Amino acid sequence: MLTEDSGPTTMSPGGTMALVLTFPCGRCGKRYSVYYPKALLYELSGTGTKEQGEREDEAELRSGAIEAARNRAIASGNVWVNAAEQQMLTCTCGKALDLNILHHPRIPQSRPSPGRREVGLIPFPEPPSKTS
Repeated sequence: MLTEDSGPTTMSPGGTMALVLTFPCGRCGKRYSVYYPKALLYELSGTGTKEQGEREDEAELRSGAIEAARNRAIASGNVWVNAAEQQMLTCTCGKALDLNILHHPRIPQSRPSPGRREVGLIPFPEPPSKTS
């Protein structure tokens, strides 16, 4: 299992942010910096349209935020991964790594629809009888 290790975003001088999470391999510790394009996130989570995400990704690309994140990751000795291109990979130590952000333990899952609400009385234990 991968766990988040560093700050989640890289901001360009123009103020555009690229979502990058850095994870160590759970077996050997090799570090992976994973870029999550907005189009992928919106498609997976349903929080926006793929087209909206593509427009935001294009703005990130034009601003240099993605290239800045990539350069910073490589300079730190991390392996750069674009989650739009691959969400499953095998570390050099042989461990299978799942980079799907929806499987990340810190990402809140969508709440189930309320459906039918259960109502009723909650049974309380009987108080002990006082015998004198």
